[in-house]
Amino acid sequence: LFRALKTKHETPKYGLIYHASLVGQAQPKHKGKISRILAAKCALAVRVDALSESENLTIGIQSRTKVEDRMRQLEGRPDLAGGKPSGSKAKPMDVYEPPAGPKAAYNPRGDSTLTGADPNGSAAAKADKAERKAEKKAKKAKEGKAPKGDEEDGGEKKKKKKADAEDAGKKVKKAKKSED
Repeated sequence: LFRALKTKHETPKYGLIYHASLVGQAQPKHKGKISRILAAKCALAVRVDALSESENLTIGIQSRTKVEDRMRQLEGRPDLAGGKPSGSKAKPMDVYEPPAGPKAAYNPRGDSTLTGADPNGSAAAKADKAERKAEKKAKKAKEGKAPKGDEEDGGEKKKKKKADAEDAGKKVKKAKKSED
């Protein structure tokens, strides 16, 4: 990569892992997949090497055997361990059968219930809501805050602002007429 940059040549299309001996042994249609597997194993090995305190590690050897086994599996060749060809003819899985015996009955005491909530919206719930709203208004009145809509000058201020806006609009229209 750096040689290509230094000599102003084109950079390698696939990178350095693509040219590794393990990837070179794979069939052309499997080279990309094997190179990704090898890159993942290299990343794991680097992390173990950097963060491990043990001197005796065999992760590199284990990773190489896993990559080689995967390559054999993709190509349909026999595994070294089993001697059987791997591929689509895999052993069928066992079907799960629940243990025989008495089945547990439904226990309604295990259900959770909501307290204070009425899903039907009954009159009692509505009355309770109105009562809480009235208590909230009374509390605000005690603190000196007037509830919305009950302000003394609120309506008058809005009327005054609206009238001022209309006056400003009329002045602009007059100014435009005088310019023409």
